[in-house]
Amino acid sequence: MSWDSREYIRQRSAFLSDRRRHHPMLTATTLILMVTWFVGWACSALLLWLGGITSMPLRYALSFLVSYGAFFLCVRVWCNSVHHDHGDGTGNIGDLGGGVDPEGCLYVLVIALAAFVVAGLFWASGGFAALLEAAFEVTFAGTVVRRLSHTEIVGHWARALFLNSWIQALAALVILVGIAATLQRAAPGAESFSQALKTLWSQRGATAH
Repeated sequence: MSWDSREYIRQRSAFLSDRRRHHPMLTATTLILMVTWFVGWACSALLLWLGGITSMPLRYALSFLVSYGAFFLCVRVWCNSVHHDHGDGTGNIGDLGGGVDPEGCLYVLVIALAAFVVAGLFWASGGFAALLEAAFEVTFAGTVVRRLSHTEIVGHWARALFLNSWIQALAALVILVGIAATLQRAAPGAESFSQALKTLWSQRGATAH
């Protein structure tokens, strides 16, 4: 299959518009970000427990890079679902809570709420468009686009996702490392966010008394 430049623009516009209408973008993005967060958290825990990296800024920076890779993997899986989706917008999301104890449900709910908020920020910064651009590349992979000066082949989903997400990722990395550095400077013995916050809270309580 081959397109000229005008047909490429028409097909791309129609695809993005159709998927925005029929695919639950906010739900999908929230789930993707939940998995991304979990991978980053697990990586940080392993670096602390097995690697002995107690520097929060360094550990969180390394974990963020791993979680960014997990983000790409999640988006690729989602792209496959969009590719085979018939627009009914249904899924088995309701089955995720089966067999989980109430405390576990509360923990998952907090994570889901945080991921939902981040998904909203992701949407506000144009993140949904980045996912749809990647999905377009996957759906029409192999299509030849003939332009006046050169010929392109659709299918470079990872490049499209990177070009559309690296600014948000860099901003998130700078904010995360900055907060980690600030907390560890304020609580030198802390090795995690929770420890730093507990230390600062106890210091505040001691000062109040």
